[in-house]
Amino acid sequence: LVARVYESKAEFRSALQHEKEGYTIYKNQLGEHHEKTKESSEYLKYLTQQAVALQRTMNEIYKNGSNANIMPLKFTAPSMASVLEQLNIINGILFIPLSQKDLENLKAEVQRRQQLHES
Repeated sequence: LVARVYESKAEFRSALQHEKEGYTIYKNQLGEHHEKTKESSEYLKYLTQQAVALQRTMNEIYKNGSNANIMPLKFTAPSMASVLEQLNIINGILFIPLSQKDLENLKAEVQRRQQLHES
């Protein structure tokens, strides 16, 4: 999320720095093949492309002044699901997917404990 904030301000150097830190954490904690690690790697590639595009634009402006052909920068907006997931992680809320059988077992265990408590 920090990298995306810097990206939105076209501060790609800071965005890359923060995303590299995130990528390193994901890689060390989750491994190279985890979804989050791959997602971070793709975002690093995207940020690099955007930084190169911005530098080319700046070079064009320096070279041709106000006659420069300026391409608009593209910014990615994170999905609401992604934002909520990151906020949950930051706040220590983890969702653990449960199968229908797991839910039934959990429900039975809760009922068993309630009956024990009542008697």
